[in-house]
Amino acid sequence: MFSAEIVIKPSDNRRSARTAVDMPGRISTEGSWRLVCRIVDLSCHGARLSTFSALARGTVLWINLAGLPARKAEVIWADEYNAACQFYQPLDPHAVTSLVGRYGFKLEPDRPIEDMIMVA
Repeated sequence: MFSAEIVIKPSDNRRSARTAVDMPGRISTEGSWRLVCRIVDLSCHGARLSTFSALARGTVLWINLAGLPARKAEVIWADEYNAACQFYQPLDPHAVTSLVGRYGFKLEPDRPIEDMIMVA
């Protein structure tokens, strides 16, 4: 038998705070393909995507966010159907606030979060 101590490193090294969203998006490369995706979190400096096709780390793509011009980004990490992208040029904080206001998750103030969790 063995024991281990797990230390969780705080994620305070991010350049900007991420916010969970559920936003439709489209991605394309400078080549030809275009794919639909879901933006699942967003910050001024990047986004995490849920895709229907695997993306490779280092892929340069264009992300279309609702109501904004396409943003050039690079895939920083990816697994089967998720990818984190870093924008080449940060989004304006007001644009992020607007998108989060429209697509972000909202808690109902009189309802505990435990009542809103769905179990599959």
